[in-house]
Amino acid sequence: MFMLCYKNGGLAREKVRDSVLKPHSSDPWETFNKLALETPCLSQNSSADPAKLGLYFPLPEIVPNVRAGTWRYTCSSDGSDLKEVKEPWSKEADARTIVESQILSLRLRSQKLVHPPATGIPAQPRRIYLVGGGSLNPAIARIIGDVLGGAEGVYKLDVGGNACALAGAYKAVWAMERKQGESFEELIGERWREGEAVEKVDVGYREDLFGRYGKILPAFADMEERILAGEERNKK
Repeated sequence: MFMLCYKNGGLAREKVRDSVLKPHSSDPWETFNKLALETPCLSQNSSADPAKLGLYFPLPEIVPNVRAGTWRYTCSSDGSDLKEVKEPWSKEADARTIVESQILSLRLRSQKLVHPPATGIPAQPRRIYLVGGGSLNPAIARIIGDVLGGAEGVYKLDVGGNACALAGAYKAVWAMERKQGESFEELIGERWREGEAVEKVDVGYREDLFGRYGKILPAFADMEERILAGEERNKK
């Protein structure tokens, strides 16, 4: 079990959402979702177009540990030729890029902790469960599936308002009530009624898209390293 803590999750997405929000819209996410879904993977209409990457941090971030700011980069389809973009691209392009980049950060940090779910399928999560406010957004669910995969799909998990507290309670139950040699999955599996709380919201793994994101993952890591190196505390 591991956990990543970010300051700029929903807050950063809401800032981009507000920048493209149409006046008098009854659904504040309508325009953002439309742009995110209509924009192609990495904003590339063809493999010759530069792939767009970015970090959007209204607050100082924990992962990576950098100051507040917005950084935009491009690279080639194979991850080469990474370069910073000094002039912002259209705010409409940010809708797709911010979600992609947030999920690429998760893929980067979890890639050594996942395994192939079946023969012939690349290492990826078997299932992806979404909780919290973001789990209600179909555009975010779709892009999560594009980037992270999920061989059996992406699921919305309805467990009330605080999934983290529930997970902590499950861990406590396992610590106190487990039998000799009983795994966490075995104990909770006997008590968990998945059908009452789970809804499949996306097919997850799409071979072509999963592969395209994998090719630019090293460039995403390099982008973070360059930004970290530019922090005053890291300069020699």
